[in-house]
Amino acid sequence: LSVRRREAVLAALDELGATSVIDLGCGRGELVGALLQRPRLTRVAGMDVSPMALAIAARKLRLDRMPDTRRARLTLFQGALTYTDRRLSGYDAAVLMEVIEHIDPPRLDAFERVVFGAATPRHVLVTTPNAEYNVRYPFLTGLRHPDHRFEWTRAEFTAWATGVAARYGYRVSFAPVGDDDPELGPPTQMGVFTRDLAS
Repeated sequence: LSVRRREAVLAALDELGATSVIDLGCGRGELVGALLQRPRLTRVAGMDVSPMALAIAARKLRLDRMPDTRRARLTLFQGALTYTDRRLSGYDAAVLMEVIEHIDPPRLDAFERVVFGAATPRHVLVTTPNAEYNVRYPFLTGLRHPDHRFEWTRAEFTAWATGVAARYGYRVSFAPVGDDDPELGPPTQMGVFTRDLAS
């Protein structure tokens, strides 16, 4: 599923024609590595709250041995999604792949202001688990990961995304990621936000 998520995000970015992308909550850098494989992306950034995750990402990406031309396109830095940060601005697209469910619900308003209100990328891609699908995992009790603060149903995700889009001048569309169960929907749900240029 993690591979299919990454492929869905990359396909969406290709379709949107993004030439600069920031991976917010980049973790160990799997998506960042895939983004760097796309020559048309002139700038790629990865941000994470965890210095340890960033150190692992740097190792996995072989930052110390990366060719200068590729290294010049890449920025990795530590930061938090609930604090305004100028380094988040100036990208065509921001990706939050399986990140939002790690944010405490009372901090979602701050996250929205930082990403949609201050950084204002043209596009924002958000993937998150579909809680309805959890019954298909026979050994799962509770949430899918011990660090998840919540997991949304499709209706909850749609309501949140539609509200954010309306408040910050974006349009949003939705796409399934993984096998789309006729009763429960897909294991992962993706929202693709596009900012109204008049906003």
